[in-house]
Amino acid sequence: MTEDRDKIIARLYCKLKPELRVYAARYCPEEAEDIVHQAFVNGYDRIMAERNEAEQRSYLYSTVKNLCLNFLRNVRPVYTETPPELMTEFAVIDTHDYMYELIARLPKKERRILELALQGYSTKEIAEQIDMEYNTVRHYKKEAYAKIRQALKNEI
Repeated sequence: MTEDRDKIIARLYCKLKPELRVYAARYCPEEAEDIVHQAFVNGYDRIMAERNEAEQRSYLYSTVKNLCLNFLRNVRPVYTETPPELMTEFAVIDTHDYMYELIARLPKKERRILELALQGYSTKEIAEQIDMEYNTVRHYKKEAYAKIRQALKNEI
C-alpha cells in the first residue's frame, strides 16, 4: 500500500515539479527547488487524501505559495518597488488558485462538468462523455456558475 502511495507521489512530483518550481521562483528564486520539495514532504498525507489531480495540484500550489511567504517573512527581505506587470501576474495567479478552490467545493457532478467545460469541451460533448442528458448538463453548469458567482460576490 505504501509502495503504491509512493509511486503516486513520485509520479505527481515528476509531473508538477517543473511548473511548481517556476511558481516558487516568482517569490523565492534561490530557494524554489527546496520549497517545492518541502511542499511534497510536508503534504504527503494531505496530497493522498485529495480526490483527484486537480485538487492535489491546487493544494500543492497553495502550499508552495505559503512556504514561499513564510520564507520571505523569516528572512526579512529588502523591499523594492514591484513592477506593475509582476503585480498583475500575481493577481492572475491568485485568482486562478482561488477559482480552483471554489471549483473544488462544488458537488461532484457540478465539479466534473465544470472541469470538462474548462478543458474546452462543449455542453454536447460533456453530455456524451458522461452519459447525461444535454439539458441536465446545462442545468448543472448553470448551477455551478451561479455558486461560483455567489462566492465571488460574497468575497467582494
